[in-house]
Amino acid sequence: MEEPSINYGLIFKNFSQKIKDMRVGSIKRSGIKKIAKPVLLLALIKGIEDGVFKHNSFEYEKLACIYEAVFKKYADISKQTEYTPLYYPFFHLQTSDFWNLCLKTPHSDKFLSTISVGWIRNNVKYA
Repeated sequence: MEEPSINYGLIFKNFSQKIKDMRVGSIKRSGIKKIAKPVLLLALIKGIEDGVFKHNSFEYEKLACIYEAVFKKYADISKQTEYTPLYYPFFHLQTSDFWNLCLKTPHSDKFLSTISVGWIRNNVKYA
């Protein structure tokens, strides 16, 4: 039986649309769209290009330094003065169907009241 061919153009189009449809918050005072989720995705791409991530698992600590550098770069371009810590987009990107967290204990997010870096470190293996 012949292997089905992979249509990378269709996959790219599909994920591009998912990224465009991704929900992002805005800064209350100015109404400027927050760049945290797109920056997280750019940091992932940079991490993959740099060989930091070789598998489909993204550890918070490895991603944190990359995210901070990418955020600083694009904050100036987008005129966003408020830094958004990585734990917010790392957790909230779950509203997109292409991002999942692998929890250390199943259902540990059911009792979550406030997201924090401590919660991520204690409860998440990787995204």
